[in-house]
Amino acid sequence: MEEDNNSSNDSTDAYSEKFDALKALTRPNVRIPVPDAPIYDNLSKFESVALKGLVISSKPKNDASKASKQQLPARRFLPSQMPIQSTSRDNNQSGKNVLNRMGKAQGPLFALYQYMENRIRVKITTRNDRGVRGYVEAYIAAFDKHWNLALEDCFEHWTRKVKRKAPALGDPSVNPLLVPSTSSVNSSTKVISRTKKFETLERHVPQLLLRGEHVVMVNKVIS
Repeated sequence: MEEDNNSSNDSTDAYSEKFDALKALTRPNVRIPVPDAPIYDNLSKFESVALKGLVISSKPKNDASKASKQQLPARRFLPSQMPIQSTSRDNNQSGKNVLNRMGKAQGPLFALYQYMENRIRVKITTRNDRGVRGYVEAYIAAFDKHWNLALEDCFEHWTRKVKRKAPALGDPSVNPLLVPSTSSVNSSTKVISRTKKFETLERHVPQLLLRGEHVVMVNKVIS
């Protein structure tokens, strides 16, 4: 009986190596080592108070993280899930350019291809941010699906507002030599007509790139 009592006392003694927490919780007469010890809700609060001010080395954590990374299992792919070896990029991209796609055009773009192949002169109506700007008569050299046009032997006719600004070099009545040139256009551009608000101009350029957003309509020039 004494041995049983001693063993039971050892199992409920917090300082004993044979301490059994389950028995300590179920036995009514258990000697608490520190009766005035503070009570914490969980172990994390106890550790935050008990280990406060202690510097814990981070090397074991790094070693543990490295070990966990090394022990991660590799993903196993089925033969059908393995990456497929692609062909050469040059072979794939050889037929994808504007020159090859123009011959495969359909719908209205096919008419542009016929005008280009048969060297037919066309009249292209252009627009600005407010309405119709004018027109361009030229030969089509190349085009794309966005109606961007590369033109040759271009004759352009357009209308724009007259810009009226005060002379920047002083009063011309005081010094006539300071009168600026009335022509604000290039030497190849001609002013056909002029009103109070608008002027009509025309010019000839050997090559011209016209963006698709400025194209209104393309018509065949009937000679």
